[in-house]
Amino acid sequence: MIAIHYSVLLAAILPVAVAAQAPTSPLAVPVPTTKVLAIGHLTGPMTPEVRQKIMPQEVSDTVKAYLAGKIDQWYTRQDVNGVVFLLNVQSAEEARALLSQLPLDKNNLMQFELIPLGPLNPLRILLTDDAAQAKRP
Repeated sequence: MIAIHYSVLLAAILPVAVAAQAPTSPLAVPVPTTKVLAIGHLTGPMTPEVRQKIMPQEVSDTVKAYLAGKIDQWYTRQDVNGVVFLLNVQSAEEARALLSQLPLDKNNLMQFELIPLGPLNPLRILLTDDAAQAKRP
């Protein structure tokens, strides 16, 4: 009975000990921020007066940001009044600076959730020596 308990304990501890001695995981390597997902929703009333006053400049400024290469993709939200931009920026701070220049943001009528994005880091696992050796005949 005691031998079984030790073997169970050893089986539980051994993977942890081996992992602690293993080199740094490829997943621990940071990736750069290459895009920022900006999810916006209206925070104020979009009355006909507000729409007439602000939206022509909002559209113009958004198109300019797109033509400057800062907005890669843009969508309208289906769940609430708002937009989703995929921005070509290197940080959430750069995204905030860009979006703060748009009239809806300047007038506190839109708020954005900013999500930094980068390359798919788990793909690094495919590049390890172990993965390369496993594929060899």
